[in-house]
Amino acid sequence: MSLAREGSKLIPVEVELILIPGLPQIHFLGLPDQVIRESIHRIKSAIRQQGFEFPKTKQILVNIRPQHIKKSSRGVELAVAAALLWETGQLPAPLAQNYFYVYGELGLNGEVYQPEDLREFDGTADTTVLTGMGSGLMGFQRQRIEQLKNLNLPTALPADLESFQPVRPSEGLQLSFPKVQARLLENLALGKHHALLAGPSGSGKSTLAKALISFLEDPRKEDLCRRKINWSPLVMPHHSISALSLVGGGVPPKPGEISKADGGLLVMDELLEFSPACQEALREPLEEGLVRVSRGLRSETFAAQFQLLATTNLCPCGNWVPGADIACRFARHRCMSYQQKLSGPFLDRFEVLFFTKKSNSFHPAAQAAETLVSGSEILASVKRARNWRLQQGTQVNSENRFDPFLRKHLWPKEFSSRRRFKAAFRVALTLADLDQSISVKPAHVEEALQLAVHPFDKMSQGF
Repeated sequence: MSLAREGSKLIPVEVELILIPGLPQIHFLGLPDQVIRESIHRIKSAIRQQGFEFPKTKQILVNIRPQHIKKSSRGVELAVAAALLWETGQLPAPLAQNYFYVYGELGLNGEVYQPEDLREFDGTADTTVLTGMGSGLMGFQRQRIEQLKNLNLPTALPADLESFQPVRPSEGLQLSFPKVQARLLENLALGKHHALLAGPSGSGKSTLAKALISFLEDPRKEDLCRRKINWSPLVMPHHSISALSLVGGGVPPKPGEISKADGGLLVMDELLEFSPACQEALREPLEEGLVRVSRGLRSETFAAQFQLLATTNLCPCGNWVPGADIACRFARHRCMSYQQKLSGPFLDRFEVLFFTKKSNSFHPAAQAAETLVSGSEILASVKRARNWRLQQGTQVNSENRFDPFLRKHLWPKEFSSRRRFKAAFRVALTLADLDQSISVKPAHVEEALQLAVHPFDKMSQGF
């Protein structure tokens, strides 16, 4: 087995080699590209320079399966050279039960190098790759050699699992927040709700958005090893990004920024400055957790299971929010047209809409009187809720947690959309979990409506 590039990822391929009478030449089958074809000359030179014999009266057929995929590879040449030496008996073939991948670049003198793109292989701790000399942390086992002649004498390298232990970012932990903002961060961290923070400039929207990454749950060790990182990703694309770069595309199709945020947080600061095409392109990934990109005859599916947190002003002056009595220096029609940049169907994908406010006073005495919650207290609260949720099992997601009285008297008679109902339902459950309450109480429903329903109604009413 070896590896080959399909689009943006390395996939396992099977290298099949056979010798038949004919001119001493290598013929690749299975839709190889020019990079693989050029490896013919390196394979020949490396075998001869290392003291082995290249067949003189045999032609060599190399089939790379699966055959229907056009393949590129920087390291399949080591697999071909190894298969040739084993097939001709110049080196003893490895035991059949020792299943592993062979992937390495060959120098003309027979040196073996580790291809740089091996870092992108989604191997696990149980995967073993025979490769050349190279550095870098890998989440899977490797056996490496310096020269082709040392093919059967590799040096074993264990998976670098210890290097990918979770390291929680400290940005949010070093800050303190007003109670209402701390409660919001707890809710978003525990429930993984998509949220839009809207309000005046300087009201802390960006600070809240960046702080959330510090309160997310510990990522799985397997995901850290696969991504070669130590925490869930935080991706903050600039508002000038194109829809193609955001969701993925090109020829061959490549993943975009949202796929880089898979398993983590995507922060879109100044949302209304992003193009309408970016907003529309995000609608399906937010629903499905993946993105499908087709270019010509090529089609790719990329993971995009991220939490979206966006920030925005609602007026060119940066000060207006619904219900606020603020004198704006811009004409009313311009303020309304600025809000119209926000697509209604895209807005409906958010579960939480939170209006931030500027502090009433910057006087030290006023700030000292305000009750603040530290980042460490927020994290402790979220961890307690997560542990409690695990202890309760599946019943924490049950509709039975809602008393019929609540549905009859507290739920709105009608919701603007099915998504509003689902958002309010999920947020209420999260708030109950934060309070470690099996039953969803009236206070949880009221708070959920203040986050998931009423702000959206205010936005739809406009000025």
